[in-house]
Amino acid sequence: MISKVLAFDVWADYGYFRRGYTTTSTISYPFPSRTTVAGLISAMLGLPRDSYYDIFDEENSKIGVNILNPIKKVHFNLNYINTKEGFFLHDIRGPGKRSQVEAEFLKNPKYRIYVGLEDQELMGKLYDLLWNHKSIYTPYLGISECIANFSMVGDDFIELKQVNGDNVCVDSVIPKEGHNLVIESDRKYGLIKTPCFMDSNRVVTSFKEFYFEENTKSIQLESADYYKIGGDNVILF
Repeated sequence: MISKVLAFDVWADYGYFRRGYTTTSTISYPFPSRTTVAGLISAMLGLPRDSYYDIFDEENSKIGVNILNPIKKVHFNLNYINTKEGFFLHDIRGPGKRSQVEAEFLKNPKYRIYVGLEDQELMGKLYDLLWNHKSIYTPYLGISECIANFSMVGDDFIELKQVNGDNVCVDSVIPKEGHNLVIESDRKYGLIKTPCFMDSNRVVTSFKEFYFEENTKSIQLESADYYKIGGDNVILF
């Protein structure tokens, strides 16, 4: 049973969480999906590629995401190359071998990540890395060009305290299922479906829809089971 979590902030100049509806989609999710957060933490821990899906499955992990900076979007052109023609510049000269595509990036994204793992050895390793501001592999937000910085929130593990309340204001993104919003006029709400879990073949096995607020304001719910994590009200999924 997961009884404690670690919290850390992660940010970058730009982020790009490509929506995987098609191989050519250039629209970004407004926040990292659960699968992306699992990959980010696994990179910081130095776990081998495709080795961590069981560690972050529904029974062995809890994750929450809090949007700390308002969602701002900019567009850049990305240069794609036809890798079937080769990886070197002299291989990809000529028409049809390169293409330029406009992509949507997030500007100055910053998030607070809450993570609890059943594997206490990995939790201890993650604590040591966060405390010393170290990571095994370089963290980034979506793609390797968006290198990220991070810092631990607090100086110790945070004990989970589950609370039930009515008309509660939640700071994290919120799974749509089982939750009813209390609409407030000064909020800018969003609803998006993101991948949550993957199997060992890198096939997404579960999607969920999430409510979020684009300007970092809390979202009020009619009622909710949530966790007090420091000064934040968080729903872990």
